[in-house]
Amino acid sequence: MKVAVLAIILLSLMLFVSPAALSASQTSFNGASSAVQQAFVAVQSAGKDSGNVTSLVTELNVALTLIQNASLENSTKPAQADSDLNSALAIAQRVQASAATVGHQGIAARQFQFDLSVGSAIAIVGIAIALYVYGDRIYYRLWLRMYGSHVVRKGGG
Repeated sequence: MKVAVLAIILLSLMLFVSPAALSASQTSFNGASSAVQQAFVAVQSAGKDSGNVTSLVTELNVALTLIQNASLENSTKPAQADSDLNSALAIAQRVQASAATVGHQGIAARQFQFDLSVGSAIAIVGIAIALYVYGDRIYYRLWLRMYGSHVVRKGGG
């Protein structure tokens, strides 16, 4: 869900930024937008690997907001627009670098979950086999402990 929202924001940003680049160089906008797109692809890949990409998506949203702000303030405050674009570029690069680590953590967590499930299944099957083989002995020993002291008397009647 978050990835779809991010994709929609990214596409709307591309349509919004393209005609608006007046004072800041078009290459600055293209570079920042390209870096955000590459980071988005990296985050999407980390999400497919079961990584927790929530913080990365939040950072990408900040980068997209900075790019939108830069396009809005480009004609009035070009220095601020360049600063916003540079910040967005740095955030996108940081997100792209972190996405690989998050993806590896997701793969490791998924492998641990699989190993835990297999181990639990083996333990359950082992207990079931042990109860099948030794169940009668266990039952009789428990019965003897509980009722072994009872004496049956002949009733006269």
